[in-house]
Amino acid sequence: MARKTVFNKEFILEQTSNFIKEYGVDSMNARDLCKYIGCSTQPLFKNFGNMEGLKKQLKKYLHDYYDGFIYKIVDKNDYLYTISYAYALFALKEPKIFKALFMSDLAGSRTIDEVLTSNWNIETIESIPKQYNISKSQSKKLYRDVRFYTHGLSCQIACNSIIVTESEIKKLIKNLIKNLKDVI
Repeated sequence: MARKTVFNKEFILEQTSNFIKEYGVDSMNARDLCKYIGCSTQPLFKNFGNMEGLKKQLKKYLHDYYDGFIYKIVDKNDYLYTISYAYALFALKEPKIFKALFMSDLAGSRTIDEVLTSNWNIETIESIPKQYNISKSQSKKLYRDVRFYTHGLSCQIACNSIIVTESEIKKLIKNLIKNLKDVI
């Protein structure tokens, strides 16, 4: 007797992540996703209620994946540079997941102040004054400018509108930090 596949939440989230890596988040709908997974829509709706329920849990699942990638690279002794580099490298290595997390409706929207006061950004901002010998307000400005420059660079990388090497990414971010810290 053939073994029955169990379509639990974890399996569906993993397969949805694979679907996004292959086709992108904008191609995701219940019918095509279930066809990709090899199930009817019943397991999807049983586990998540609806597509919005899936997207909510998918966002967390993808952020956990992103965090695992980032924290292999981050060095808290050079936090601003390494977190910025890791962000851009993620766009290079996982462009469709990057777009899903940071360039789609799944990402949502925030104000600049909400970005700067997010728990995951505060630690970086607080590390900057000591490393670069600047004030806390200068640190926040430096982080802000590096963050949004890096995001723009990363979006171009993810969309394949700029072709760069890992070495070039490192140079771009290091030069930006060096130049900005002297004028902030």
